[in-house]
Formats: sequence, C-alpha cells, structure tokens
Amino acid sequence: MDPFVLNEEAGRVWLTELVVAYEVDVSFGGDSVLVSPDSPLIGMAWSPREPGEEDGAFLLVKGAQAAQVIGKPKEMTVTFEFVGDGEEGVYRWLLDISAPSPLKLATLTEPMAVLGEPAPDGTSVETAIAILREAVQQANHLVHQLSDYVEAKTQQGGN
Repeated sequence: MDPFVLNEEAGRVWLTELVVAYEVDVSFGGDSVLVSPDSPLIGMAWSPREPGEEDGAFLLVKGAQAAQVIGKPKEMTVTFEFVGDGEEGVYRWLLDISAPSPLKLATLTEPMAVLGEPAPDGTSVETAIAILREAVQQANHLVHQLSDYVEAKTQQGGN
C-alpha cells in the first residue's frame, strides 16, 4: 500500500470552498477573513503555470496535507519546489522524512508547462486535483525508490 493517498472527493469539496472564499474575498475588496495567508489563492481562473503563480502550487500541496486531503505518514511531507531558470521555470517534488533520521529526496525537474496535466475540463478545481494527484504519485515514487535502494544495499551487505 502506498503511504501517500489522495482523497479526491474531500479534495473537490475543500477546493470548492477555497475557490468560493477567494472569489468572495476578491468581490469585497480583498479584506475577507475567509482566506488565510497560508491558503492557496485559487480562484475560478487560477492557472498555476502562469508566471508569479508558483506559490499557489506550493500552498496547495501544503494545505492539502494540513487539511488531510492528502493522507500521509506523520513523519513524511511532500513539497512542491519551483526553480527559476530565466524562462518559464521548472519544478520538482521534494519528500521530507523527519524520522527515524532527517532525509530529503527530490525528483528530477520538469518544465512548468506540464504541471497539473492533464486537467480534463481545465477548471481551477480540476487543475488543482491534477497537481495533487501528481504530488501523491511522485511522493510514493520517491518512497519506493528509497525502499528499493535500502533493500538492494541490505542484500549487498551494506557496502
């Protein structure tokens, strides 16, 4: 069983609430208490691949774990990391393991143009769900890579 799991139904409810809170906040001049500084700023027209929107993907993945939309072991966290390259930018996924000993693993980088693909209907909620699916998939991939590495090293006698 994979250690990271996305609850898509709960995710859609959570994301819809975020979109509504953001749109209400924008409609009333941005002073709403509905949107916290740690919440991803996802409106109906949210496009995470646009320049300047990189924090939205980071906050989305962080918030989904805090809201338990992404189920995970308490000693592990998945994080989105944007890396500016002077053009559109690239991103990668980080897996932070806090116990039994701190460890950070990273995926290879991907161009921002592929973040959240494919989002079937292109709505901000479906794009966000696609990003969360990718976060979970990549976190589990990193966990499996680490497990395979440890198993291979153990079979070799630890050398």
